[in-house]
Amino acid sequence: MATPEQRPELEPRRRALLRAIVQEFIDTAQAVSSRRIAQNYVLGVRPATVRNIMAGLEQEGYLYQPHTSAGRIPTAKAFRHFVDGLTPCPEVGLRERAQIEFYYSDHARDPAQLVRDTSGLLSTLTGHTAVATGPCFDLMTLERIELVYLRTCQVTALLVPAGAGVRDCVLETTRDYTQDDLNRVSNFMTSLIKGCTPEQAKIRVSRALQEQRTRAHSLVHEALQLGADLLVRSEFDAVYVQGSARVLDRPEFAEPKKAQELLDALEDRAALAKALGQIVDQSNPNVAIGHENTDARLSEFSVVAAAYASGPVRLGSLAVIGPLRMDYGRVIALVDYTARVLSRVWN
Repeated sequence: MATPEQRPELEPRRRALLRAIVQEFIDTAQAVSSRRIAQNYVLGVRPATVRNIMAGLEQEGYLYQPHTSAGRIPTAKAFRHFVDGLTPCPEVGLRERAQIEFYYSDHARDPAQLVRDTSGLLSTLTGHTAVATGPCFDLMTLERIELVYLRTCQVTALLVPAGAGVRDCVLETTRDYTQDDLNRVSNFMTSLIKGCTPEQAKIRVSRALQEQRTRAHSLVHEALQLGADLLVRSEFDAVYVQGSARVLDRPEFAEPKKAQELLDALEDRAALAKALGQIVDQSNPNVAIGHENTDARLSEFSVVAAAYASGPVRLGSLAVIGPLRMDYGRVIALVDYTARVLSRVWN
């Protein structure tokens, strides 16, 4: 993604006109005509000059004309120019700020539930699809492992870190265990991984498995194998999505194929977490527009993302996904402010 310094600069009159066109399209979702711009914006130029400048902007790839009798529609390049021209961090409105602060005033909620609920808050505030990830699995300090009998040759396994972010899954076993057996296995595995990061725990479990390779059917060996399986199954960061259906309300996605691409991307949680991780910048909210997104299924969308953190350590990310025709100033402000408040509450 090119930085603002690397992008070509437009002279002031053309820049003002392009910003007016983008803002008009954001507000109306309609192709923008030169007459409408001349009537609604004070640019200090004649309508004929507006037409000529718009034609030049089209040649440079900032605008396109869906058909000869229509007005112009901004391209992803125009939206990028528009976003780069926003103040470094637009401010959230007072009413929305109060709403966010009140939402996080209940500190009794489980932190993991708080992250999950945050995606719903952002979706409600912005009217777009919202995503929350984390806390990042690799940064956790593990506290214990719990195994609970489910049914014959199946157990529910819980990986419990210090703080929040419990991971759970169903594991297949090679034989049937009693709950007493599982309690002994849980205690043994907890003694092995307590205080470790996930990567450290994997190394410890791998070494212990090597030491037990001549006792493949012992309870200790099977306990280690269950622990190894649980660590692998828990690798992906939790991803919470709210407001997926909101994309269907947008006129840009009346064509079912475009809407389905987003829904497919939202279902692929591992790929979504990876894509957001590549967008997030810890110090500022970041915006990926169209093909700047690494997931091709998001090439018709914009993603506004920010990290939430515990001190210098990034815990996870918050994001809003919507059409290129997004109210960027408002969405950037909401995502940024929510991430900062969530960081403060987490700490």
